[in-house]
Amino acid sequence: MNKKLEKELYKAGTLAFEELGFLLPSLEINEQQLNAQAEAAASVEFDGPFSGKLLVRICGGILPVLTANMVGEEEVPSKSLQYDALTEITNVICGNMLPGIAGSIGIFHVSVPKMDESFNLLPPVAEVQLGLGQGRADLLLFVSKYPGLEE
Repeated sequence: MNKKLEKELYKAGTLAFEELGFLLPSLEINEQQLNAQAEAAASVEFDGPFSGKLLVRICGGILPVLTANMVGEEEVPSKSLQYDALTEITNVICGNMLPGIAGSIGIFHVSVPKMDESFNLLPPVAEVQLGLGQGRADLLLFVSKYPGLEE
């Protein structure tokens, strides 16, 4: 996998989960986090100097916690609100990641993020796992037309 893409994906994901979700990603993934079952995924597609899709998959029951932290509620948020929170954090991660990869000259058209059931896709060009509490977030980047992708 491309190390530059992984680095930018990790940086964008960590920043979004810390600042929006008030969740501190762990440096290492423990066994419980690794074995956590996928509960939901959201994706956003983009087109510009290169095209692709970012998929964020949440595992291990952390979506209600993430959502409550994002909206400032103490009660368990509705599924609809949880899905809104997941699509929003996916959008933010993508928006923070693309300039890190393409630089300031890259202009992208980004689609509206949506819930995604693509749990079994082709291998991504970059993948990052963030340990979050008892669960984890998988960040998968799929791109085409990326200069230097073979590096």
